[in-house]
Amino acid sequence: MHTGSKIIIKQVLFLLLTAAEPLAAYSQEAISQETVVTAPSEKAGESMVSKRLKSSDTAALLNGTPGVALAAGGGVSSLPVIHGMADDRVLTYVDGMCLTSACANHMNPPLSYIASASVSSIGVKAGVTPVSYGGDNIGGIILVASDQPVFAYAGEGLKESGSVSTYYRSINHSTGAAFSGAIAGTNVSFGVTGSIDHANNYKDGHGKTVTSSYYESRNLGASLAVKGDNSLLTLKAGHQLIPEQGFVNQQMDMVENNASFINAAYQKSFGWGKVDAKAYWQNTHHEMNVGRDKLTFPMPMIMPMKTNGRDIGYSLKTEIPFAEKNILRLGNEFHRFTLDDWWPPVAGTEPGMAPDTFQSINNGNRERYSFFTEWESKLSKQVTTVLGVRNEQVRMDTGDVHGYSKMYRVDAKAFNEQDHARSDSNWDITALARFEPSETGAYEVGYARKTRSPNLYERYAWSGMWMTSGMINWFGDGNYYVGNQNLSPEVAHILSISAEWHDIARKSWELKVTPYLTYVNDYIGVNVIGTKTYGESTFNQLQFINHDARIYGLDISGKLALWDNSALGSGQLRGSVGYVHGKDLNTGSSLYHIMPLNSFLSLEQRIAGWTNGVELQLVGRKSDTDPLRFEPETAAYALVNLRTAYQFKNLRLDLGVTNLFDKFYYLPLGGVNFDNYMASDWMGKIEPLAGQGRSFTVSVTQTF
Repeated sequence: MHTGSKIIIKQVLFLLLTAAEPLAAYSQEAISQETVVTAPSEKAGESMVSKRLKSSDTAALLNGTPGVALAAGGGVSSLPVIHGMADDRVLTYVDGMCLTSACANHMNPPLSYIASASVSSIGVKAGVTPVSYGGDNIGGIILVASDQPVFAYAGEGLKESGSVSTYYRSINHSTGAAFSGAIAGTNVSFGVTGSIDHANNYKDGHGKTVTSSYYESRNLGASLAVKGDNSLLTLKAGHQLIPEQGFVNQQMDMVENNASFINAAYQKSFGWGKVDAKAYWQNTHHEMNVGRDKLTFPMPMIMPMKTNGRDIGYSLKTEIPFAEKNILRLGNEFHRFTLDDWWPPVAGTEPGMAPDTFQSINNGNRERYSFFTEWESKLSKQVTTVLGVRNEQVRMDTGDVHGYSKMYRVDAKAFNEQDHARSDSNWDITALARFEPSETGAYEVGYARKTRSPNLYERYAWSGMWMTSGMINWFGDGNYYVGNQNLSPEVAHILSISAEWHDIARKSWELKVTPYLTYVNDYIGVNVIGTKTYGESTFNQLQFINHDARIYGLDISGKLALWDNSALGSGQLRGSVGYVHGKDLNTGSSLYHIMPLNSFLSLEQRIAGWTNGVELQLVGRKSDTDPLRFEPETAAYALVNLRTAYQFKNLRLDLGVTNLFDKFYYLPLGGVNFDNYMASDWMGKIEPLAGQGRSFTVSVTQTF
């Protein structure tokens, strides 16, 4: 090879490497914006216990995280939105399990399967993420871990530990309790967990009841861990029952959700490196219908809808150090999701909803076969890089279908005559770099090509009838959706730059600024295929279709120590600011559910056993909306929260007030209040969903 060619190749390799960023092994806050909230969380600001006090929704633990917002769902089933992208565009792992919503309305998202009381840590990798973390997403990755096994020290004998807690919230008379317990020797540990949460409907800032916001959730789990000299085997199993959960922004409610899982993990260190293996199975039986509130409205649309979803998968990852400051990561993952979605007939409604069963998804399956390789290198004391490539083979298929009656035969025939099998070959590439010129500053840059294939409903929701297409909706907008078998995978090109400055000890002050830009080829948007007006409100029938999209934004976060003395203890100010703008380049309109400019400030004092906090949440006016979905505009608002906690030995008392001034406001990502529209006999003007009014909260936790 000519010398000139060698020089060019070296330059190209250097550019690729210096466009990279390290994993958490070298940096706890890399360009991919890993934000981790842990149970003790003394270093992370507000404790996990305080976060649990505000909501039983596990996704709410991410409130205040830079770049993260929440789209309203049920009381334990909201959807995280990362940099303007939500739901299946975000990959979620619960103890290493890749879980899927088994519902046409996505009422059982992955985070709903773990109670907030069982979460020991929850982390977010936003935007540019190393390929070893996972694929099949373009928005980011959420990693949730439950309580980890504990072991006794040598000579300690049996070690016993556990906790019990209970809470109350006034806004919806929400009550709950949780327990955990473990008994362990030096090599074997056994633990159990359990929780129950129950809430009535909440009231908004005007004191008006927001119907279909009630919920009840019960969770039980057990774990067994065996530790060797250089290995750890963990087996976990659990069951969840949600007997009811209202969805105010949907036509249906959850009337039952039964889920069971088994999860096995094995880690071992060898002389040549590490192995991390996981295997899991989860089975979900889910049913929707109009719940107790919707039954009281004029013309309730009684419509049983049942699903059975099954997740099964494994992952095998290795980490191999070589050539001193280099690490090679290799991995293979498999995930299979199968889904049956059927709607039993309703007697006396022929031919619209009888005499046959409506088959929405018949023996649907979605399989992912993944391989990745990743190279992390410490080029110098100041520069660390990561370069990774991942391939995913995604295979999807479903069986033939039929509707309630012959009136559905045209759509069913058109669907059944097609070949349903689809196969996508998806490539992800990540290049990341971190430069630390001093002990008080660091700069990062990253590029990623990320790919996501459509979900089963996006490809296979087949009925063009208005009533049945209205049941395909995980957006909370009241519109009607039809699938498209010809959808292509979404391909996102993400560029992110980050700069952070802090004092040497990271105790006095810290500031981090991260702008990002995402361009998505074949973004799964919608086209209007029909429009109808009912009373004072108009709705669109929308078909999924590939468009192009552009998203850009800015995350700012920081902290500042204000005082530290014997009289007042220590005081610290924390804050974050988020801005994101998303545009559909085919229609020229805003993307749906883009959070307006927002910020979160927290002033915290620690003195003796007390931790006190004042929080201010500021949200700007939402004027950039999606006209195809008739997304409503919402006004700006400010909320003030107060909290205090006292720790005495192993007993902790938490008190708080959220929305101190009982402010009335509409949720920018709340969708519409469909219950109010149904209560008007389907004739009124549909409005945005209002948020919760003032709530007093109390929690007691005893550990032992």
